[in-house]
Amino acid sequence: MILKFGSQTSNTSSQTFMAALVKAVLTMVRRLSLVAAIGFVSLSFSAPATAKAVEMDSFKDWSVYRDDSGSSRVCYMSSVPTDLRGNYDRNNRGETRVFITHFGKADRNVVSVLAGYKYKKQSDVVFNVDGKETTLFTQDNRGYSFNGADDSKLVTQMKRGNKLVVTGISSRGNKTIDEYSLSGFTKAKALLDKLCK
Repeated sequence: MILKFGSQTSNTSSQTFMAALVKAVLTMVRRLSLVAAIGFVSLSFSAPATAKAVEMDSFKDWSVYRDDSGSSRVCYMSSVPTDLRGNYDRNNRGETRVFITHFGKADRNVVSVLAGYKYKKQSDVVFNVDGKETTLFTQDNRGYSFNGADDSKLVTQMKRGNKLVVTGISSRGNKTIDEYSLSGFTKAKALLDKLCK
C-alpha cells in the first residue's frame, strides 16, 4: 500500500503505520475476548448457587478465588468499595467490585471493574491510585484496562498504594465515585500468583 502525503509518496511510513495499527487492533481484539471471560467471572457474584469459583482466602479488604471449571484455571482477586459517593439512588445500583484476574498462564493481571450499573456509551472509567490516574474503557456495566502494560502499571500502583478511587458515569448521566481500600492487596496478589502459575 502506498499513501501520498502532500506531494511526497511514503511507502515505508505507511507500512510502519499499518504495522502499528494491526498490532493495536490485535491487542484490542484480544482484550475484548477477555471481556467475555471476565463477564463470566463476575457472574459468580450475582449467582452464587451456580458459581464454580471457590474462595481460597481473604486478606483484609481483598479476597482470592480459584475456578477450575473451564479448560484452564482462572484465578482472581476482588474487593468491594468501602465508600460509594454520588448523587444517585443506591437502590438502583447493583453489586460493585474491582477484579485482578489471571486467565491461566496466558493473560495475567487483567484489571477490571463491575460498576453495578450500565456505563454511559463511549465513556471512560478513571482509576486513581493515591493521585495517579489511569483511564479504562467501558462495555455495558464493566470497565477494562486497555492493555497489559496498563494492567501491570495499575497492579504495581495498587501494591504500593493505600486507596483506589474509581470514577464513572452511568447511562443516566450520574457520576459515581467508589473508594476501595488497598489494605491486604499485596498479600492477596501473592496468593493469586501462587494459585495460577
